[in-house]
Amino acid sequence: MSFSGTNYGDISPRVGLFAVAKMLDHAQPLLVLEKFALTQALPKNKGLNIKWRRPIPFDVSPTALTEGVTPVPTVMEYEDVSATISQYGGWVGFTDVIQDTHEDPVLNDMSTLCSEQAASTKEALVWSVIRGGTSVIYSGVATSRATVVATIVDDELRSAQRILKTNHGKHITSMIGATSNIATEPVAPAFLAFGHTNLEQDLRDIAGFVPREYYSSYKPVSDLEIGKFEDLRFILTPHLEPFFGAGSAVTTGVLNTNSAVDVYALVIVAQSAYAVTPLQGKNAIEMGVLNPKIAASYEDPLGQRGLVSWKMWFVATRLNETWMTRIECAVSAN
Repeated sequence: MSFSGTNYGDISPRVGLFAVAKMLDHAQPLLVLEKFALTQALPKNKGLNIKWRRPIPFDVSPTALTEGVTPVPTVMEYEDVSATISQYGGWVGFTDVIQDTHEDPVLNDMSTLCSEQAASTKEALVWSVIRGGTSVIYSGVATSRATVVATIVDDELRSAQRILKTNHGKHITSMIGATSNIATEPVAPAFLAFGHTNLEQDLRDIAGFVPREYYSSYKPVSDLEIGKFEDLRFILTPHLEPFFGAGSAVTTGVLNTNSAVDVYALVIVAQSAYAVTPLQGKNAIEMGVLNPKIAASYEDPLGQRGLVSWKMWFVATRLNETWMTRIECAVSAN
């Protein structure tokens, strides 16, 4: 049986060199989006669909009652938001020769990289959903993504706050804690703004921006939080990619791809604006390691092949379009 995984020759051992026992650090993902989502696990054997149901608020009733006349009753109504969970996964193979003779801790490194791949996949799925909301503010005089050329300014941040407040969006006051269960930890009330790290300098240049190190009464909600502006707290990470080359053909002074402006989304959310659903439990990621074992199967009678794999069921959903908005803008090249 042919093998398409990692062979001994794919990872060259060092000859005549001193190999340091500690491996060099690599770019590990720091994930943030799931921590601030409404999280509802879908129990096993309950199908693929999940539905959120909320009552529609009653209209105000400013009309005075007429003596002896019973008014028309208010009708109770609900609206549903549903989603279908999907399966994701990946794996990497290795041979018994690597396991038995290679100097590097290849199996441990494969396991680490697979777990990071799974976590980064989650972050990308959530980002794809929340940056696709229906509420959007274009920077400068742009009227569409294709005409974006200006960098972000304070008026656009205030417009975003106004949208959330007008639609009764609540400040985020909790996040998912770093525990094995779905449990929350309190945070100082604010709207959260998520975006790419390339936005940092333009945000810092805005009058009224307060760096995180100047916070006086509360601590950052994440190591990736860079500061705040009024009711907004900014969390930036390189995993939240822009729309490369999707903006204006006029690219003077801003980052661009293929002679068109890169459009960066700064997504601002209120409490319960979006949700994530694993199949069961907080993370719902299954990890597996199959070590080469002789006579384990007819497919591998000599125990020459092993693998590391991961699999998860997951979906992210926008729950309330009016409790989230995004600013689409360019980013300064310098």
